This record gives sequence, C-alpha cells and structure tokens, in this order.
Amino acid sequence: MSDPTRRTRRGPIPALTRRGFLKTGVCTLSAAALGPGILLRSVAGAQGAPPRNLLLVELDGGNDGLNTVVPWAVDGGAYYTEYRPTLSVPESSVLKVPGTPVGFHPSLAELKAHYDAGRLAVVQGVSYPNPNFSHDYAMRIWHTGLPASPGQEGWLARYLNLHPTPAFPAALEVFDRRTLLTGETDGFLPAADSFDDVAFPSDGFHPGDAENRKNAYAAIAAGAESLPDPLGSIAATSSGLLGLIDVFSAIAPVPYVGTYPAGRLGRSLRLVVRLLVANVGLRVFHLGYGGFDTHDDQDAGGFHAGLLATLSQGLNALHADLVANGLADDTLVVVFSEFGRTVYQNGSHGSDHGSVNPVLVFGNGVNGGFATAHPSLDPGALAPDGEPAMIADFRDVFGTVLLRWLEETPSNLASIFPGHAVNDLGFLP
Repeated sequence: MSDPTRRTRRGPIPALTRRGFLKTGVCTLSAAALGPGILLRSVAGAQGAPPRNLLLVELDGGNDGLNTVVPWAVDGGAYYTEYRPTLSVPESSVLKVPGTPVGFHPSLAELKAHYDAGRLAVVQGVSYPNPNFSHDYAMRIWHTGLPASPGQEGWLARYLNLHPTPAFPAALEVFDRRTLLTGETDGFLPAADSFDDVAFPSDGFHPGDAENRKNAYAAIAAGAESLPDPLGSIAATSSGLLGLIDVFSAIAPVPYVGTYPAGRLGRSLRLVVRLLVANVGLRVFHLGYGGFDTHDDQDAGGFHAGLLATLSQGLNALHADLVANGLADDTLVVVFSEFGRTVYQNGSHGSDHGSVNPVLVFGNGVNGGFATAHPSLDPGALAPDGEPAMIADFRDVFGTVLLRWLEETPSNLASIFPGHAVNDLGFLP
C-alpha cells in the first residue's frame, strides 16, 4: 500500500512546439529515424584518431542513492540507520571503501571491483537548486539542463547543434522513442532498442514482394521530400530510415564474451556493443533502465537489490566486450537518475521522491574514486524539505564529460548550459 504522504508531481509540463514535433515527435512514427546522409557523414568524421564513445544510462524512476552508495559511517553512522530502521543496508553487508565513511551495496560487487581497479568514479550529492519531485518534470530538467525553465531543447542537442556534420558524433536513443535529451537536434537521429526494430515491415504471406514494397516506399518518400513541412520533413525522415535499415542489415553479429543479464538492459547493452564494433559512426548512446520508483516494499524479495545487481552485471559484461574489441579506452559510461529517494523510509517499507543522488562514471579513462564527499545526514544540515544538501550540480557532471571527454571548449559550455558556469569536477584527466 502506498504512503499517502509521498511526493507527487509538481509543476506543469511545457507544451510541445511545432518545431519540437518536427525535430522529436516525427521520429516516433517509426522505430528509428535518421536525416539523409547524417550516418555517412558521421562515418567520414570518425577517420583518423580513434573516436570517443559516450553511453548515458538513465535509471528511470528515481534510484535510491542512499542504498546504492551507502553512507554507513557518515556523521558517525547513527543517522543512516535511525532514518531507515528496516530499509538501511546492514553494515556487515556493505562493500566498504577503506578510508571513507561509505561503501557499495552488496549487489554491486562487479562495480566495486572496477572501483578498486580505478575504473569507476562516483560523484556524490548530485542535484540542482530548488529540486522538483515530479518524475516527468525532473527528467525534463536533467534532459534539458535548464532547472528554472526546461523547454524542448536537450543539452545533448545543443552540444550536437554546435558542431556541423561531420564533426559531431552521431547519437542513438536506445529507446522505442526519442527523448527530450536530443530534442530540437538539427537533423533526425535514430531511436531503436533492438536490431529487430530497424527493419522494413513486410507481409509474411507474400515475402517475395518485400523488395517491391520497399522500392515503392522509397520512391514515394523521395518524391515528397521537396514538399513544404511537415510533409517534407516526414518524407526526409522516411528516406533516412530506409538508409539506416540498409546499414543495420549489413552489420555482422558479435561473438559476445560478456555475460549479460536477461531483459531490456542486457539487450540494450548488446546493441551498443554491436554498433560500436561495427564502427558505423554512432558514438553517443542514451538508454534507459526502469523500475526504480520504490515507494512500496523496496526490499521485498530483494527488489531494489535485484535492480542494482542487473546494473552491475550488465556494465561488467559491457566492459568485457569493450576490452575484447579494443574499445575500452575509448568508451565512457555515465549512470544517473532523475532524483534520489528520501532520507527517511516511509510507512510502506519504501522510500519516496528525494533530491540528491550519486552519479557513476565508468571507464578506463576516469580518475577513479570519489569526486565529491557524501553530504551530511545530520538533521541540522538537512535542507528545509528534509533532504541532504546538494554537493554537486548535475550540469557540472555532464559539463565535465563534455569538457574532458568530448573535448568541448569552455566557451561553448556556456551555450550548452546557459546561465550556469560549469565547475570541472576532476573525475576525468
């Protein structure tokens, strides 16, 4: 049974503009969509030095960061168990980090091993001023990088739009739809969460007619591209989709060496590996892993522990395949959620919508360790809403990634995150 006092949606969702529909909504008409020629241009831009790849993994629902990176000894350790008498991770189970008052949830054994090897950086206490506790609105803020007035343009879209093709890396939304993170990108980007999604539909009763159907579709799309919008944009998307289908159909299977968990996360990570190995020009990936809205019976049947175990095993398998294919030095993974959970457990053996949360940055190229300290849990140090104080702004996390990993210029960061001066958090060389 849900706790009637738990936090619910706050604030209106801005309406979708016509430009937003053309740049984002049209892509949802098909499983994947790509502007004409973008894929080929991105391949040309990838020549020379090995390109850098970026994978953004979003934990949908608001992950319980306090039970992910566990503050078992913060402020002496008393407050964590006091706030969470039955929900807290027992000290004896915590995968402790020597010399710190925190440790990892026992389900994160694989990630703890990567931390010990210097391949995992943890940014603690991540949020933004005046946090919002609505799933949709908070996600909109994280996607747009505009806490005060999130619109339709994503911060990743602003980054991509700063660089004419082929200089910017092509992006893939590993979803069944486009998200606001790439909203208002100049040019259509693919959205697909499996190879089966990127295929031309055919009539199973008349398989021999498949090529004729595809040719007819291509001719109609090509003829309509010169029409005024929105028909012209839709036709261009259709033409791009056909080109993407041809590219995907030629990509060979990968002999995976990693052991991936069952379900969507494992499937999505295998898709990313296959595309990186194929080197078709897709370099930036955004995928989602849901189920983290743990208001009720969070630990029943090991529910939250199971979510974390799947994440840990999935990223470990991903790293194994990146190593096997010579891609580990050139790939960075950032794991984030739209908000954390409350310090206090609720009356339903769960946790409600909170604010601060840890962000995990994983890869061979990171400066491993804790990039920031864990916020105090002392009641006198909590914010008026009962939440721990923010230690790092999420825009500083992504700004550091853009600055250090994708080698963006400091001057351009001002337009990617307008109104915010990015602070380099130091988790990348």
